[in-house]
Amino acid sequence: MRAWNLLLLVALLALGSQLPAVSGRRKGERHGGCPPDDGPCPQSVPDQCVDDSQCPAKMKCCHKSCFRQCVRRVTVKQGTCPEDRLRCLSPIQHLCHKDADCRGSSRCCLSACGRDCRNPVRG
Repeated sequence: MRAWNLLLLVALLALGSQLPAVSGRRKGERHGGCPPDDGPCPQSVPDQCVDDSQCPAKMKCCHKSCFRQCVRRVTVKQGTCPEDRLRCLSPIQHLCHKDADCRGSSRCCLSACGRDCRNPVRG
């Protein structure tokens, strides 16, 4: 019976090592997040990376304008930004640039008229 328990434990450990981390990251994906990407897409540029493994340490493969490239990763707070379906009639104005600019658990989210601090939705 002990041999069977040991075999089961080894099988579960092997299976667990193949699963993504509890945080929801894919295998090989680095901690941290991508900086905001609000830039226009002036031209079609080929992707410079496909995933984080193709980037140097401390960098992530992120969307930048209209292609993916290796950029320095930033700290992101939990939750996702709420969706904003409004259209802005005034000039775009950013009240924050990254999550660290916001108090508590608020995130720096893109809204109709620019980035501002908002309470995240879980997910």
